[in-house]
Amino acid sequence: MRKTRLILAVPALAALAFIGPATAQPELTLRADFNQTLHVLRGGIGASWHAMETPIPVVGDRSHGGSGWGGYPPAGDDAAWRQIYRHADWLGLDFCRVEIEQRIYEPERNQFTWDSPEMKILSRILDWCERRHVDVFLQQMWGNVDWNAFPEFRGDPIKRVHSGPHSMNDFADGLAALVKHLVKTRRYTCIKWICINNEPRYDWSWWQRPPNEPMSLRAGLEAVRQAFDREGIVIPLSGPDWTDLPELKPQEIDFDPFIGAYDLHSYVARFDWSTGKGYPLAQAEQRLRAWKSWAGERGKPLFLSELGSMVFGWNGSDPGPSTFDAAIKDAELVVRALNVGVEGFNRWSFINRGDLDGHWQMIDTWDPATKTLLKSFPPKPNAYFVYGLISRLTAKHSTLVATEVGGGRIDETNRVFAAALRSPKAQCTWIIVNDAPRAWPARLRVSGANRSRLHQYQVTFQQKDNLSLKIAPAFKARLKAGEAVFSDELPAMSLTIYSTYDLGARDKGIIAE
Repeated sequence: MRKTRLILAVPALAALAFIGPATAQPELTLRADFNQTLHVLRGGIGASWHAMETPIPVVGDRSHGGSGWGGYPPAGDDAAWRQIYRHADWLGLDFCRVEIEQRIYEPERNQFTWDSPEMKILSRILDWCERRHVDVFLQQMWGNVDWNAFPEFRGDPIKRVHSGPHSMNDFADGLAALVKHLVKTRRYTCIKWICINNEPRYDWSWWQRPPNEPMSLRAGLEAVRQAFDREGIVIPLSGPDWTDLPELKPQEIDFDPFIGAYDLHSYVARFDWSTGKGYPLAQAEQRLRAWKSWAGERGKPLFLSELGSMVFGWNGSDPGPSTFDAAIKDAELVVRALNVGVEGFNRWSFINRGDLDGHWQMIDTWDPATKTLLKSFPPKPNAYFVYGLISRLTAKHSTLVATEVGGGRIDETNRVFAAALRSPKAQCTWIIVNDAPRAWPARLRVSGANRSRLHQYQVTFQQKDNLSLKIAPAFKARLKAGEAVFSDELPAMSLTIYSTYDLGARDKGIIAE
């Protein structure tokens, strides 16, 4: 019997030969006890937004700003933003990484452009987050300013975007000025965490000094913390923002005094049953457990501030990150990471051009053929309906509760994973991923659920790539004194959620309670 932290394996999707519906006797038992609480999340489940629209050089198949720019409408396009807000509402995004660069607010030293076109896009994003009580993880991706690039990098748009700050104090003062403007002048209360640079410490990333060496992250965090303290800004910093879910090496962590949270990225985790590039999800769990232990001993949360899938292909216009296989893998990562103790999840990304380093978007806003914005913004299938179903049915700051899974194995590899959350107002959501190429007849037991009815929401492999999918609740069980025992079948390669929330197909998702 696997308890609390479910680790189940999953089969390959591309050519699924489904083994078919099962025998009459349940081969799988699952239990969720909503009375047995484990910990309260200091984050939630959401996706990244960015404010940058000015192009960053793309050379061959490499975009030097990744896909952290482009694909957004101008701030003045009310009709377009109504579409964006409608999708964000449906998805219930409650923990969102909001990304900026220094250029959009301080293009020259001490010259601040609070009303630039991209700052107006940032306002559009933060306005929605403020109204909907979203927790914002504010992320400065890079500087991209000549005035504070290293002299050797100035005048070159590629080297400039990769440059770390030539003057760390000027960098810190500029970021402090931005945050002061946002929280004291604009009075945003939604900004809960701040990260100073995207994926530092690599020779390909955006925190470089000549000739091409990563700079000290500690120096940046210390300078920013001091600048914030001078301005009376109490928002905690997060770090190290490293990819790709590295092994914990305590000797590398010299910045702990300056941060209030740890965050990492994961892109090349793969199903335990699969082979090839990347690392199995079981190894991802092991690494996250070590990081969680380290962070927890210091009273700090651990976030996955970027997650997605590169193992099915990426780069350019590769659809790999948006495949159904990728969606199920991402859902499984969330479930297994919840059980390890990760407290916040941010999928890359809510809006993305899709032609810079793969199809990462959850809604389509960009026409790669004409290089223009679309008139209407439809859902991007798979990610929207799988990851989005989890974000839709969970509230920020929910409590992880105990779960058990028995059975659901193929060739000694676990294929079914589950996690359960109780919302601040005691709504119950039980998330189950089956990554096997077969269905499982299951016997399920719920206890401690403070409601009368349990509903089922589900997305299966047969529904992949369905642009117009409608997910409505199906009544599954009546709860008596908070308990129910019932039978069901978990389809092959599927996400199933049982919840006391009763959300119609068009209702807004859950964000805060």
